[in-house]
Amino acid sequence: MKKRTYFFVSFLLLAILSGVFITLEVTFNEEPILDRWTGPAVQGLDQTFLFFVFRWLTELGSGTFLTPFTIVAALFLLLYTRDWLAALMLASGTLIGYRVNHWIKLAVERDRPRLFSAAEGVGYSFPSGHAMVSLIAYGLLIYFLLKYVKSQKAALFINVFGICLILLIGLSRYVIRVHYLTDVLGGYAFGFIFISIWIGFYHALQHFVKPKYRRLRL
Repeated sequence: MKKRTYFFVSFLLLAILSGVFITLEVTFNEEPILDRWTGPAVQGLDQTFLFFVFRWLTELGSGTFLTPFTIVAALFLLLYTRDWLAALMLASGTLIGYRVNHWIKLAVERDRPRLFSAAEGVGYSFPSGHAMVSLIAYGLLIYFLLKYVKSQKAALFINVFGICLILLIGLSRYVIRVHYLTDVLGGYAFGFIFISIWIGFYHALQHFVKPKYRRLRL
C-alpha cells in the first residue's frame, strides 16, 4: 500500500472516530467540555471588525452561494476537462451532502447557541452544514481539478487556497456564534467521511464508464 493511501486511510479512520465521539458527546452531554472551554472566547465579538470579516466569509458556505457555485463549477469541469462523470459527481455530491447533513441534524436535535436567520443560523445545530457541505463541495472540486492541472505551482495554490477557505468557513460559524465548536468539528468529520465514500464511488463508476477528458493548461 502506498504512503499516500496510508495517509488517506489514517485520516478517514480519524474522521470516523471523531465523528462518532463528538456525536455521542453532544447527544448525551448538555454542554461538552470543549464547548465550555471555547464558548466564552467568541462572546462579545458582535459589531467588531473580526465579526464582520467572518460574517462575510460565512456566506461562501451558504446554500444561496454554494448552489449556483456548484452548478457553474460542474459546467466548468464538463466544458474544460470533458469529464462529465466528475461534473455529475460534484453536483450530486453537494446536493446529497445537504440531505445527509439535514438527516443527522434531525437525529441529534441539538439547539444552536443562538439564532441568526440572516446568516442561515436557524434550525438544529449539529453538525454544521456550512462546515460539512463546504468541505464536500470545495473538496470535490479541488480533487477533480488536481486530476487535470499540469502545473505543480497551480496545484499547490489550489490545494492551499481551497483548504484555507474550507477551514475559515467552518471557523466563521463558531465566531459568529451560530454553532458550537463541536458542531464545526463534527461537520468536518462527517464531510470527510462523505467525500471519501463519494470519491471511491467515482472511481468505481470509472470502471463501467470511461469519459473522455483533457488536461487543463494551468
